Amino acid sequence: MTLKPFHERLDSLFQLRTNLRAAAIDLFSQEFSYSTGYFATILNGCLFAPSLLTFWFVNGLIDFSTAITIGAVATPAGLQIRLLAYVLLIPTFFLLRVSIHLLHPAHRTQILAGSCPNARLLSLDWFSMGILATGLPLALQDIGPWLGMNIAFLLGLFVLPRPLSARRGRLVKLIAIVLGVALFLYAKYGQAITVLPPPPLVLGPIATFALGDGATEWLLRLVNSLVFGPLVVGTLGVFMNHVLTRPELTEIPFLRHTLPRRDPDSVVVTSAALGTMFYLLVVLAATGHAVLVP
Repeated sequence: MTLKPFHERLDSLFQLRTNLRAAAIDLFSQEFSYSTGYFATILNGCLFAPSLLTFWFVNGLIDFSTAITIGAVATPAGLQIRLLAYVLLIPTFFLLRVSIHLLHPAHRTQILAGSCPNARLLSLDWFSMGILATGLPLALQDIGPWLGMNIAFLLGLFVLPRPLSARRGRLVKLIAIVLGVALFLYAKYGQAITVLPPPPLVLGPIATFALGDGATEWLLRLVNSLVFGPLVVGTLGVFMNHVLTRPELTEIPFLRHTLPRRDPDSVVVTSAALGTMFYLLVVLAATGHAVLVP
C-alpha cells in the first residue's frame, strides 16, 4: 500500500530530472550555435560550436586586448577585476536567464515539461558588453584618434560607396576599414615609432585633441555609477545594435559572419544594463567601493 505511492513519487522525480536536463541542453544549444563562415570559424574555435571555455578564452582575450589597445584599462588591478568578472560571467548570465524563464508561468510550465522556450529575453553578447563599456571614458580621453577613425569610417562605409557600383563600393569599404584602423593606431601610438614622423606634424589636431582630466573623471563616474551606468551602457548598446547591423556593413564579405545580428531593442538594453550592473557589483565585492551617482 505504501510502496506504490513511494515508487510513483520516485518515478516523478526521475522524470522531472530528465525534463530539466533536456531543457538545460536546449538552453545551451540556443546560446551556442554552430559557426558559419571562415572568419567566424577561426574566432569561435575550429569547426565546432563554441563551448563555455572557448567563449571565456576567445571573448576574454579579444575584449582584454581591445581594452588595453584603446586604453580602457588604467591599472593591473582593473584588469584583474575584469578577469574575475569574466570568470563569473557565464554562470551569472545563465542563472539570470533561467530565473527569468522560471518566473514566467508559461515558460516555467514548458521548462518543467522538458523543453526550453524560444523567446529570446537576454543576449550573452550584449550582457558581456558591460565589462568593456565601463572603461570607455578612459579610452575616449584621447578623443582625437577616435574622431579621425570614425570620420574615415563614416565617409568610406556610408557616404562614398553610394554612387559606386557594388564591386567598387565593397573595395572602398575595405580600404576605409584599413585606413581608419591605421589612422587610429598611428595617431595614438605613432609617437613611439621613431622612423615615422610625429603624428601631430602629420595629423594635427587628430593626434593632439583630448578631453580634460575633469571631463574624463566625470564620464568615468557616470558610466560606473549604479544609478546611471546601466542606463548609459544600455543606450550605447541600442545605438551599436543599429549601426553594426546596417546593410552597408553586413554586405562586406569578411564582416558578414562576425557582426552581431540585430536583436530587439528591449533585449539589447536589458542585457547591456544587467551586464553593467553585474560588473559594478563585482567591483563592489572586490574593492568595497561603489559609485551611486556621479
